[in-house]
Amino acid sequence: MTFALDTLIPVLLGAVIFSGYSLYLFIKWNFGKRDNGVELSKRINKVLEKTETTELEASLSLIKQKAPSETFFKSKLPKIEGYREWLQHAGIDMSPVIFAIVSVVLGLGVGLIFLILFKTSLFFSVLMWISSSYLLPWAIVIYLTRRRKNKFLDNFPNALDMVRRALRSGHSAERALEMVAEQVHGPVGEAFHMITDKMRLGEPVENVLREMANRIGVEEFRMLSIVLVLQRETGGSLAEATENFAKIIRARQNLRKKIKALTAEGRMSALILTAIPFFILGAVYATTPNYLDPLFYNPTGQMLLTIGGLMITFGIVIILRMVYKEIY
Repeated sequence: MTFALDTLIPVLLGAVIFSGYSLYLFIKWNFGKRDNGVELSKRINKVLEKTETTELEASLSLIKQKAPSETFFKSKLPKIEGYREWLQHAGIDMSPVIFAIVSVVLGLGVGLIFLILFKTSLFFSVLMWISSSYLLPWAIVIYLTRRRKNKFLDNFPNALDMVRRALRSGHSAERALEMVAEQVHGPVGEAFHMITDKMRLGEPVENVLREMANRIGVEEFRMLSIVLVLQRETGGSLAEATENFAKIIRARQNLRKKIKALTAEGRMSALILTAIPFFILGAVYATTPNYLDPLFYNPTGQMLLTIGGLMITFGIVIILRMVYKEIY
C-alpha cells in the first residue's frame, strides 16, 4: 500500500502533463489551421506596406477603392476559434468554464463508479477520473460536431439553390436570406435566421458573417461568406456565384461519400482492432473476476495497466487517423 501511495503522486503528475500536452496538440492541430489564401494575402499585404505610396496607388488603379485585398484579406473574416467556438460547433451554448466544471464532475462520477461498484484501488479510480474528465467530453463534442456538420451540409446546397432562385426572381440578397430562414429547418435554417435577425438590427454584414462562420465552423459556409463579402465590395452576379458554389459543395459531398465507401473495410478493421482488448478484458473479468485482481490491486499490475492503457490509446489514435480522411 505504501508503494502505491509513493507512486500515486508521480503517476498523477504524469497524467496531468500528458492530458495538458494532448489538449495543446488537439487545439493546435484542429484550430491552428488557417486558409492558405488568407495567409498568402497577408504576406502580400506586408510586402505592399513596405512599398512606396506611388507604387501602391498604381497597383490599385484598376480596382475599386475598397477591393477585397483592402477589406477581406485584412481580417474582415478572421478565423477566431477557441473553446467557446469549439463548443458552438457542436451546438452547445455553454460557457467554457461551466463546461470544464461539468467535465470534471462527469469524470468524478466515472471514478466513483470504478471505486464503489468495481471496487478498484484508489490509484486506478483517480486515474479513471482524470482520463474521463478529458476524453469523455472531447468524444461527445467531436460526435456532436460531426453530426451537426453533416446535417448542415446535407441542406446547405438546397438553401443555396433557394437563394439563387430568389435572386433571379428579382429579390434582394437580404430578402433571399430571409426566405431561406423562413423555409429551411435544421442547422441551416437556424444559421440564416440568426443572420437575418442581426442584419435587421443594423449590424454590418461583414461582422455578422464573420461571427456566424466562426460559430458554425463549416468551411463551406465560410466560403459562402467570402463570396458574399466579395460580391458586396466588387459587384457581380450573386445568383451565378451561388449556383456554382452549390455545384462545388455537391461535388465535395459526393467525394466524401466515395472516400467513406472506399475506406469502409479499413474502418471496420479499425473498429475490430480497437474493440478486441476491451472485449477480452471484459470477458475475462465476467468469467473469472479474481484472475485480474493482481492487475488492479497490485502496484506492479497497476503500473503495467497504466502503461498498457496509454499504449492502446496511442494505437487507437493512430488507427483512427489512418482510416478517417478529411477533405480540405
